Amino acid sequence: MLHEDGWLVVDTEVTVKKRGNKWDNSPKNPDNKLICAQYGWLTPDGVTNPITDFYYHNELKAPADPAKFQSYLDKAKGMICHNTKFDAFWLLEAGFKLPPILRCTMINEYILAKGQRRELGLGKIAEARDVTRKKSDLVDEMFKNGIGFEAMPIDVVQEYGEADIVSCGDIYLSQQTEFNTNENKPLHNIVELMNDMTWFLLEIERNGCKIDLDVLGEVEHNYRTEKDQLEKRLKEIVSEVMGDTPINLNSGQDMTKVVYSRQVMDREKHRETWNIGVDHKGKALRPPRMNQSQFNRAVRSTTQKVYRTVAMCCKECEGYGTIQKFKKNGDPWKNRSKCPVCKGAGALYIPQSKVAGLKLVPTVPSDASINGFKTDKITIGKLIDQAKGKNNLTAVEFLTKIKRLNAINTYLDSFVTGIQTWTRPSGLLHSTFNQCVTATGRLSSTNPNFQNLPKGSKFEVRRAIVSRFPNGMTGEMDFSGLEFRVAGMLSRDQQIIDDVLNGKDVHRQTASIILQKPEEEVTKDERSSAKAKTFQPLYGGLGMGEPAHVRQYFDSYFKIYQGLARWHKSLGDDVLARGYIQTPSGRQFAFPGAKRSRNGRVSGHTQIVNFPCQSFATADIVPLACIRALRKFREEGLRSKLILTVHDSIVVDIHPDEIQDVGRALQWAMSGVDEELQKRFNYQAVLPLDTEYSVGKNWMEIDELSVDLDT
Repeated sequence: MLHEDGWLVVDTEVTVKKRGNKWDNSPKNPDNKLICAQYGWLTPDGVTNPITDFYYHNELKAPADPAKFQSYLDKAKGMICHNTKFDAFWLLEAGFKLPPILRCTMINEYILAKGQRRELGLGKIAEARDVTRKKSDLVDEMFKNGIGFEAMPIDVVQEYGEADIVSCGDIYLSQQTEFNTNENKPLHNIVELMNDMTWFLLEIERNGCKIDLDVLGEVEHNYRTEKDQLEKRLKEIVSEVMGDTPINLNSGQDMTKVVYSRQVMDREKHRETWNIGVDHKGKALRPPRMNQSQFNRAVRSTTQKVYRTVAMCCKECEGYGTIQKFKKNGDPWKNRSKCPVCKGAGALYIPQSKVAGLKLVPTVPSDASINGFKTDKITIGKLIDQAKGKNNLTAVEFLTKIKRLNAINTYLDSFVTGIQTWTRPSGLLHSTFNQCVTATGRLSSTNPNFQNLPKGSKFEVRRAIVSRFPNGMTGEMDFSGLEFRVAGMLSRDQQIIDDVLNGKDVHRQTASIILQKPEEEVTKDERSSAKAKTFQPLYGGLGMGEPAHVRQYFDSYFKIYQGLARWHKSLGDDVLARGYIQTPSGRQFAFPGAKRSRNGRVSGHTQIVNFPCQSFATADIVPLACIRALRKFREEGLRSKLILTVHDSIVVDIHPDEIQDVGRALQWAMSGVDEELQKRFNYQAVLPLDTEYSVGKNWMEIDELSVDLDT
């Protein structure tokens, strides 16, 4: 019987194939098949009388008629699934028409977690909520033996699948009870927003991006050539500063020797001194509190200087690294043994009197790591500033090249190889986008991870993303200074508001403060380098561990933007008063156990001030723009394809006849988000959301284009 609210609970089972070293369950894999769909009406007592339709199962002589399932979908007000995007993607690709409203128990659980880590699998949620469980034991052993749903006994698949929708329905009802408490009623708007965003994600995943694999091959060749050159020069620098000491640039211990000219003496003492490790909850321990003299003593007591070496051939093994041992009867052992003198190196490294390495120094306890001292991306940036301040040109060159080498390795592994692996025979890449991974609600993506693409138009991989249309173009519209504007809107800082309305160049202001020079004398490169620092205070950065002249910038920042500082304090007060903070959209972030420390700050300060700003910008405003863009594209009947949203932009594969049409649609969608904020959340934006539209033959080589609004 049709429940009066008309909610249909649905689940699908599909085949899964390997692609590279990952499992590929996408319907865009031509080898994958929809095995069956389970469905049933949701009643106040849960899902009753579930139905299973089989489509591609080895036991079937002919697939079930999809018309029966479609008739249920046509009657439904909405469809409820666990990980709804996955099931909806499969059903759309199989030719089914879906109900107008989607709801997802995984999204619900994510929203109710309020930024806290929580298990989001159907089985784990059912167990936590003490409702009908999955029947994983029916299929686990068969999965381990490589048997997929298509080859399992048909009655087993049916029992397993129908248990899933019963469990999903019970979870949904339990979640609704929780949503309807007074504290959680504001979350209803976020449920609607995230489920509406699912339609946009389905659109871009189904459309995919056209990849020019020949261009991608050229990009890969260029990167590998640059990588070889970087590694060659880095080896030369290492030889210059370390002598003959063998160094592995992927080793934290060796990098500590090169960069800091020191090595750990006693690993356990080093760990205890610097409080390195995790607590019983798996959370990283806090670095110890130390004044400067205590810090300097701790460095000297846990590490020692390293010296340049000269290699001498080991006389014991004559440079082979191994020696031949003999049995009592005089016969040689089959395998040679490691030389006890040189430890298998084949050489002895004799220390000289000159200190090795680049002689840079750690500055704060948080610089310590289990291998010595940190050389991660953020620390390298600070070390480059330190080296420049000391006029240590060799260190600047080494660290700059290490930074670039690390970036290129990421580009090759994550993007070039990822794109090559996941581009389909059609030439289209269908990346997977996820709403329930990050703490703030912003998107993440896999296969490959487009959300970590470097910003800017110089990233070579973008050149391989082209149009599928003959003479087509690739276009992108992005928000201008979204984070800064959102910080101004949320804090109501009058100076930020004035700066935005007056078109102030805040990056030039940042460089001016840091470099202690008038804004008009700041160069283009200096302005560009200062961009990262502009936004750090917005997200809770206090300049800890930065050089003195940079820390001074953070102090100056909050003197300029006093309203922002007051808002940051009020967020901490809210957490102490009620345990969570709430954004204008109704999204909530919980901070259980937060306390005020002796310095006046609330524990978790960085997240407390970061989450509202980042979330409202990238998890609320950008999705609203995406939802509006999809609506406009459908209303206008555009042939162009929405293909990506990255950071604060929307990317489109443009039909050659629709360049201005796409620009107008995107501008309506993005600049009009203030209307959507008012409509959905009763929130009045106090700053305009400006946009920039760029178009080109590929995603990298794009130029800004004015949108003709009068056509």
